Amino acid sequence: MNQETKEALILSGSSETGGGSFSKVEINGSGKITGDVHCESLECNGSAKVYGNITSEYTVIRGSMNIQGDLTSDKIEVHGNSDVSGQAAFRDMEIKGQVKVDQSLKGDHILLEGMIKVKGDCEVEAADLKGAFTIDGLLNSDRVDIELHGKSKVKEIGGETITVKRSGPSILNLDKFIKTWSKELHAELIEGDTINLEYTKAKVIRGNNVEIGPGCEIELVEYGNDLQVSEKAKVGKSTKLQ
Repeated sequence: MNQETKEALILSGSSETGGGSFSKVEINGSGKITGDVHCESLECNGSAKVYGNITSEYTVIRGSMNIQGDLTSDKIEVHGNSDVSGQAAFRDMEIKGQVKVDQSLKGDHILLEGMIKVKGDCEVEAADLKGAFTIDGLLNSDRVDIELHGKSKVKEIGGETITVKRSGPSILNLDKFIKTWSKELHAELIEGDTINLEYTKAKVIRGNNVEIGPGCEIELVEYGNDLQVSEKAKVGKSTKLQ
């Protein structure tokens, strides 16, 4: 299918086309797009591969999408699988499937109810992470709320309020595709103002008001105001900051 109109691009069956500017992009079969894509909305219901950057107001991925470039969208919903070789930038991102980002992830709010792997940093205003994740760099957010459904790993977390707890009985059906035998968080450094942790293994925790709950194994805790440690937690050393 060639690009004769800039109003809408709809790919059905097995199709290939070039990039461009469209009002809407809809992929229902197996689609391949070569070139940058600019559109108001992008909907992938099948299998798609894009060799270029995507810029859209609304993006929903229900099938499988591989983006060989950056993804920039006000609103992103992923119910299937998505691989982004570049960076992802958004205002609001909701993940109920699986996402892999080879570079950084940046936006206002992220809601995770599936799995994500980010090879760079993740910078958002608010993070609600209710699945399993791997972030090779820094997770930086004013509010970090983590509900562990599987083994998760992050190099560093920085924020104002940081909460980590283990999930109860699953109401999201996440346990069907996340290995739940190890619902714990691994981190090198967690730094914030108010920190409340469960089932976290970390080298250093640094905060003003810190609560180390059950299942935690922390090498060093540095606190400014208050420190509470559960009997079911292990802390190697704690130091009050002057």
